[in-house]
Amino acid sequence: MKPYPETPDGLAVDHDGPVLRLRLDRPERRNAITDPIVYALIDLVDAASSDESVRVIHLTGRGDHFCSGFDLGERTPGPERPRVGSVHRRMHAHVNRLIPAMLSTQTPIVCTARGWVIGLGLDLALASDFTIVADDARLWAPFTTFGFTPDSGATWLAPRLAGVARARRMLLLGEKVSGADAASWGLVHDAVPATDLDAAGEELVGRLASGPTVALGLTKLVMHRGLTVDIDRHLADEAWAMEMSSRSEDFKEHGDAAREKRDPNFEGR
Repeated sequence: MKPYPETPDGLAVDHDGPVLRLRLDRPERRNAITDPIVYALIDLVDAASSDESVRVIHLTGRGDHFCSGFDLGERTPGPERPRVGSVHRRMHAHVNRLIPAMLSTQTPIVCTARGWVIGLGLDLALASDFTIVADDARLWAPFTTFGFTPDSGATWLAPRLAGVARARRMLLLGEKVSGADAASWGLVHDAVPATDLDAAGEELVGRLASGPTVALGLTKLVMHRGLTVDIDRHLADEAWAMEMSSRSEDFKEHGDAAREKRDPNFEGR
């Protein structure tokens, strides 16, 4: 186990064996995210990526709501107008590092969400590998209804997951989407009754934590790269990933288990 960076108020971290649990912990603000939380999440995802004891990240929110987005009330302007381009400069080192870190890390990320899933909170859910929501959760990208444009990868993630037509309803019209509809659209992995959410999340986290970690991580990486490369490069990436995964101890364990007619015990190596 490697040391992790100190975390700010509003973010709870628990390294639970093979699971790194990250919980948004500002229920009085519907778990709205602050600048320090964004930077901490970047550092934590990066740290988990190189920590061989972590086999899955579990992202949750405390209380009745997953996340109400970025807490704009925490960022008050100074007496002078910022220089032109200040928003672009700030985002470059901010959410524009967080979302790619989540997408490219080979550590699978599971998100479980209930209540409101808004703005940046929605983008965190969409950037996770598996998001399970309560069927009565409300997913909302309100950017254009406030008079500005989406950020944090929303216009990249939503069309790829739900399709362009549905993404237009969310991002151009600002329509709220129920958890049940989000699952039927393919926007999230699954929707379950709110009373079953925690158990469903833990079941999936357990499956990933006990799975063939090398193969899972490489498969995630190749799928992500495949969204932006041509078929020749993608086939080359697949060949590389197969070469690497076939040298893993988990691959050997599967062969041993098959010969011995038992379930494999993957140790993530």
